[in-house]
Amino acid sequence: MAARVGLLLRALPLLLWGGLDAQLAQRVGQELRREAEAFLEKYGYLSEPAPSSPASTRFSNAIREFQWVSQLPMSGMLDPATLRQMTQPRCGVADTDSQVAWTKRVSALFTGRRAKMRRKKRFARQGNKWYKRHLSYRLVNWPQHLPEPAVRGAVRAAFQLWSNVSALEFWEAPATGPADIRLTFFQGDHNDGLSNAFDGPGGALAHAFLPRRGEAHFDRDERWSLSRRRGRNLFVVLAHEIGHTLGLTHSAAPRALMAPYYKRLGRDALLSWDDVLAVQSLYGKPQGGSGAIQLPGKLFTDFEAWDPHRLQGRRPETRGPKYCHSSFDAITVDGQHRLYIFQGNQFWEVTADGNVSEPHPLQKRWAGLPPHIEAAVVSLEDGDFYFFKGRPLLRAGPRGAAGGALLPPRPAGLGRCP
Repeated sequence: MAARVGLLLRALPLLLWGGLDAQLAQRVGQELRREAEAFLEKYGYLSEPAPSSPASTRFSNAIREFQWVSQLPMSGMLDPATLRQMTQPRCGVADTDSQVAWTKRVSALFTGRRAKMRRKKRFARQGNKWYKRHLSYRLVNWPQHLPEPAVRGAVRAAFQLWSNVSALEFWEAPATGPADIRLTFFQGDHNDGLSNAFDGPGGALAHAFLPRRGEAHFDRDERWSLSRRRGRNLFVVLAHEIGHTLGLTHSAAPRALMAPYYKRLGRDALLSWDDVLAVQSLYGKPQGGSGAIQLPGKLFTDFEAWDPHRLQGRRPETRGPKYCHSSFDAITVDGQHRLYIFQGNQFWEVTADGNVSEPHPLQKRWAGLPPHIEAAVVSLEDGDFYFFKGRPLLRAGPRGAAGGALLPPRPAGLGRCP
């Protein structure tokens, strides 16, 4: 689909500016519509072909939902930006109910339940889950142009990414015998159904199944790499598909690892606040009650600087990986996509472009706020912060505690946007 739409996109300028005769322009428009419908059906936005009328409500609603998940203007129209987004490399798992699940997760932060219940049921369950905390995995095969030790290191790091922020633990199973999660590279049709057949470079990079099938499949024809700059970074795709095998659906959060589209390995934190809270809603926090989060620029992936041109010969001189695993009590994000990480009596700010502040004392910004809060959320309506610890609720303005007040819990709870 991606290749065909890419070719049709080249005709768009002529189509838009009248450079095609009417008959050819109509054929191009019809072909784009057919390709878009096939895409929307494959990824769960349409359950069956929509009426052919250009004004079809079901088709427009499907386009609008796709635009919402993809962070595009919700026009409901098959515009060039929407078509280009459909051609981008992505996960092959459908986006079914992504909007509903994400909205429930965010809305649950504002429900009026007791604090204890809020901690346990903050997010809607996302499909199935594993009913044990120790899971085994097996790497069945791997791209032959990549060295096996480096690939296994990427797999270990991808599983560790999730164990750092949840109560799960992972171990590699022996070559023979059972394994809870199996990672396999396939080519083309591999008996998962025609809708799951791989399509060569680009398009669907991989797909996985929710628990407890325990399967993640990767397109062998992709240009897999362990580099930040060349090809498709295998570590990033591994971490995403492992998220599916744990029960996570796609996220609509802009910077989430579990967003449907391929995310480059950059200097920003790989897991977003939504990824962390989603996995903890299924499996809880790590032992000790707090989670570990990788701060931007401090990724622990020692294969990050891997160079495909030196598979043999002398070992390169590289600096050791930098580690920065900070436990946290709560995290939240504001309307400008600034991440706030709370630990004890301190907090950090992470800007949208990945810059991390030095630790700041809680009391300096929020006078009277106790350490070790249990949850925090920012109102997207007015920018106010809401802090939870036990039953009381502290509300503070965007700039600090000026005007903030300690509020008793309300039986009916907070509104959807306090």
